[in-house]
Amino acid sequence: MRMEFVKLAFEALKERKIRSGLTILMVLIGSALLIAIDGLSNGTQKFIDDEFKKFGTNLVVVTQRGGSNFEIKDWFVDEIKKWDEVLDVVPFIQQVATLYYRGKTRSVMVEGLDQSKLPLIFIGLEIEKGSFVSQSDRVGVLLGNQIAYSFGDEPINVGQTIQLYYSYVEESGKQETNKKSFVVRGVLSYFGSFAVPIDQVVFLSLEAAKELFNKKDKYDGVFILTVSDKYNDIVVERIREKYDVDILTPQSIKKSVDNIVRTISFFISSISFVSLLVASIGIITTLYTSMLERIREIGILKAIGFKNYHVLKLFLYEAALIGITGASLGLVSGVALANLLKEIFFKDVPFLKPFFSINVMINTWIIAVGLSILSGLYPSWRASRLDPVVALKYE
Repeated sequence: MRMEFVKLAFEALKERKIRSGLTILMVLIGSALLIAIDGLSNGTQKFIDDEFKKFGTNLVVVTQRGGSNFEIKDWFVDEIKKWDEVLDVVPFIQQVATLYYRGKTRSVMVEGLDQSKLPLIFIGLEIEKGSFVSQSDRVGVLLGNQIAYSFGDEPINVGQTIQLYYSYVEESGKQETNKKSFVVRGVLSYFGSFAVPIDQVVFLSLEAAKELFNKKDKYDGVFILTVSDKYNDIVVERIREKYDVDILTPQSIKKSVDNIVRTISFFISSISFVSLLVASIGIITTLYTSMLERIREIGILKAIGFKNYHVLKLFLYEAALIGITGASLGLVSGVALANLLKEIFFKDVPFLKPFFSINVMINTWIIAVGLSILSGLYPSWRASRLDPVVALKYE
């Protein structure tokens, strides 16, 4: 009996191909948009999660606050090291400079710190060739992977010489430039971090950075390694209470980025959901018009023994078929749309790689079919309430 209703509903939709096709298309578009947006959003979220796994979870970054008179010096480093929750404190100097090599220049980020601590700060960081620069080495540099391979066909190899230029303004207002030649001691393996571009950093020893950037006894910030990530909040709170500095943790950065991604995704998904609501209105219009066109047919069906609930089921089956067809095609189209958008508009954006969740696809399908059936309730009810005598006389 159920299959008979499916056949009748299918034949009814088939008789009105254009109208039914357009209504199915509306459901398809709404479902496809939801799937595509969710796929791109999930891909972005997965990229962010993978990026922040590259940082130690027990990491707190303290930097000089703009406009503050507080200076980060050795006494600050020594005091933080004494805390029971702290495993180690790694001061760093970080400035933008110009790298000169074989007649070519490029702007680079230069960072001076104890390089033996780098693998603790950036999980999985490895040397491709050469070695880290020792603390006592004032002429050695460690190059990020993209820096080493950005000067033409031949990479900068270990043992070759580069020059770094740093321009600054003295208190007197006079502009000065420090320049110094360095020997490449090592090249890092490709790290691939989008959050912190390690591959585009030139690392010096702390003493070499002090000399190049004329820092004397001041630092731009410190990496604090806590005993465990459960102590991060305690350390952050104590520093905030005592010192006028800026504080970041990978978790806090990730939380902020997550909130932005969720907000954008919710906004766009809401627009996509509206398109499904529009499709629902289309289903109501299609079935109501179909009911008006089939009044005599309904009268005949009732005359041969169809009850009210039979007519109700017939029209609901039509609504369900529209929803099932549109939603099913929408899932496939959504996957294709997400990949198409990626290739056309975001080909060079690494964090926009579609990632699809089976649960979301199932939920989207259920929502689309459910809305379709709900949209068919009123036309179905109106059709089921028609008086068979009146319906048979209808012209």
